[in-house]
Amino acid sequence: MTDSKLKDLILDLAIEFINVRPDDFDKYINKGLSSVGSFLEMDRAYLFAYDHERRLITNTHEWCAPGIEPQIKRLKDIPMEPYPEWIEPHLRGEVIQIPSVKEMPEGRLKESLKAQAIQSLVAVPLMKDTLCLGSVGFDSVRKERVLDRDYIFLIKILADIYANVISRKQIESSLKTSERKYKELVEGLPIGLYQRTPDPDGKFIMANQALADMLGYDKPDDLIGLSISSLCVDMRKRQQCSVQLGRTGAIREQEVQFRKRTGEPFWVSVSARTIFDSQGKICCVEGSVQDISQRKKQEEEKQNLQAQLQQAQKMESIGRLAGGIAHDFNNLLVPILGYGELLLNMLADNDRACRYVTSIVEAGERAKDIIRQLLAFSRKQIIEIAPVDVNETITCFKKFLRHTLRENIEIVLDLDSTLPMIKADRRQLEQILLNLAVNAQDAMPAGGRLIIKTSRADSTTGFGQGFGQADLSSYVILSVRDTGMGMDQEMIEQIFEPFFTTKPKEKGTGLGLSTVYGIVKQHGGFLQVDTEPGRGSTFRIFLPSSREQAEKHTKTNENVPDGKGTGTILLLEDERDVGDFISRVLVEYGYHVIQASSPEEAFRKMDKFLGKVDLLLTDVIMPGMNGKEVYRVLKEKKPSLKVLYMSGYAPDIISLESDKDFLAKPFSIEQLITAVRHAMERAPVSQD
Repeated sequence: MTDSKLKDLILDLAIEFINVRPDDFDKYINKGLSSVGSFLEMDRAYLFAYDHERRLITNTHEWCAPGIEPQIKRLKDIPMEPYPEWIEPHLRGEVIQIPSVKEMPEGRLKESLKAQAIQSLVAVPLMKDTLCLGSVGFDSVRKERVLDRDYIFLIKILADIYANVISRKQIESSLKTSERKYKELVEGLPIGLYQRTPDPDGKFIMANQALADMLGYDKPDDLIGLSISSLCVDMRKRQQCSVQLGRTGAIREQEVQFRKRTGEPFWVSVSARTIFDSQGKICCVEGSVQDISQRKKQEEEKQNLQAQLQQAQKMESIGRLAGGIAHDFNNLLVPILGYGELLLNMLADNDRACRYVTSIVEAGERAKDIIRQLLAFSRKQIIEIAPVDVNETITCFKKFLRHTLRENIEIVLDLDSTLPMIKADRRQLEQILLNLAVNAQDAMPAGGRLIIKTSRADSTTGFGQGFGQADLSSYVILSVRDTGMGMDQEMIEQIFEPFFTTKPKEKGTGLGLSTVYGIVKQHGGFLQVDTEPGRGSTFRIFLPSSREQAEKHTKTNENVPDGKGTGTILLLEDERDVGDFISRVLVEYGYHVIQASSPEEAFRKMDKFLGKVDLLLTDVIMPGMNGKEVYRVLKEKKPSLKVLYMSGYAPDIISLESDKDFLAKPFSIEQLITAVRHAMERAPVSQD
């Protein structure tokens, strides 16, 4: 049966709500929770607010009986998604009553309620029309409780009162916010006011000092009789505003450019309306003018910075992704290439099997080259300057370009066969070719010719002007020419700046030519551009020549060092296939190998074989501790311990001081055995 005292209590709360001041809303809500919670002999009463835009719920008000631990501080900004059995009934306007928390099915809600020591509860939604603003709830902590329907009906009335309180509070808050913003706008910004004649010229008949200052005049009277049309820079925009004013009787915050008395243009925001006399005829137009030059400048700067930041983040993300993929694939290639090499040695007398295995190894080598390009793109590969045959590089890379460029782009090579070698990183040279080729393609939307030419630099040709005292006779020229649209002088002055691009936002990074410029400079070279609008563009790259011969790279059957090795190696590699391959090779060449797949296992085995281990051969990038940290710990146990690091990343990327104690993945058997022998011969690496 309904308790009359509870009825009276809720009636008193409803009457008090009518007269409550906005500043006392929180006090009123807390009083109601305390009163009703005490009357119902519950242990905790609370109110949750639901933020549907951010999909969060927050405990905003709470009352606790003596001895009951408050929960309000830990129940902030809780995501709705993990608790559908709580949120969805409330969104439908349904009451939630849980007689026994311990009897609930397992789930996130039960875990949360148990963490608050709740045994029973009832929670009623705060509904305003069809929108759920939150909920009011009552917990029983010390024992299980079930409230009868009459009590729940009265709690619903309390929920309706609270819903009105919250709705009123939100309205009051919105009004205060609007008043504050309006006051800040009016008081914080210089606003010009005027009245003008209603005719198209619009001569000023009244103006204030702020408008006079804005336009560069000494006093408002200097503006009287001046036509507002004469101030407008963009007459088309002026005409649009006049049409809108005539059609609707008002314009609001139209951004236009005015001229100051000196003729200097500046941005303003104009609002205006027509004024009628007692007979209903238009007598004048009155309006306001706000100088928004600084804001427009800041907006432009902000847009530029945001665009540059987005481009940088995009390139960083792609580089990180490419580097991560390359690292993982390098680990995969170690056993593929390694076992392929072992099979070739084992199957030397079986021509048919050798052909199959050779195809596998060659495919692995091609994959290895692709991974190197990914690492170069992500800037996680160190530059390796060596003698390079520029003609051979271009010829080989043409196949890649043919698959990369559109079919309506004809690729033509004009190569000087008498050229010396150049000093370059082959991968970076390919990056130059790719960037310039893609740039040329974009300049030829309807198709055209891409001519790649090599020649000797000769100061008498006129190409070498502007290079100071450089002896251009020792340089080789790589030129890339297109038959595209060309560029004007203003564009030429900006093309090597980072993030400068003429392409649509979604298609251009603005980093292609700046990357070319950086690579050329890093190689000690020069770069020239020859272009005119409508006549295509030619980029000439001057790179220093080399008297040495280009290195010949063999793919299989490398010369493995003769003789057996000695010593014990602790091998730490978290990739099992990679570790098994390395272990087998090292054992075959005379080493005793103790294999571990995690830092913890390495520590245990080091403790067991402490006196026997001569060298730690470890991967660098691993879950938990990295290879450098593992070596630092093990070296404390055995100061004479030597180390050889291995990784799919370059040593500078993984913060190694030098590459003397580093083996790049994937590696051949020769590279592995040679690196291990050299590491065995060196002194232990110092750890600062």
